[in-house]
Amino acid sequence: MRRLLHGLAPILLACGGSDPASGPKLLSVGGTYQTAVTLIASGCPNTQVQTFPTTVVHSPGAPVLQLVHAGSTYSGTVANTGAFSTPAQAFTIGGVNYSISMTGTFELQSMNAVVTVQAALAPPCQFSARWTGPKQGAPNVFP
Repeated sequence: MRRLLHGLAPILLACGGSDPASGPKLLSVGGTYQTAVTLIASGCPNTQVQTFPTTVVHSPGAPVLQLVHAGSTYSGTVANTGAFSTPAQAFTIGGVNYSISMTGTFELQSMNAVVTVQAALAPPCQFSARWTGPKQGAPNVFP
């Protein structure tokens, strides 16, 4: 009987199923990024940009996310590849109305985005800025 049990042990272990903790990888890009902001192009007079951290709110596996930067929250979508975008959203900052959208990508330990800003000044104008920065903490996960 003992010999039979020893012979079955490898078979039983091989059929043990999978460890739930090692299930399928889910996209996970949430966290804080030390974002450097640089001006790419501007049709607006005296455009200045400032660097702030960006917090990404994202539930693992979800196709939606929020980016929080300098007190403003941008809602958008993210693909399993790490590509993300936010549609144009209206903000009033310092008494000026803006329409702000962005497209970008998440890498293993960083994010990169181009932010397009339309300002309701007289005359109306537009500028673009690049957000780049490393992620603090655990790296992003891609399926």
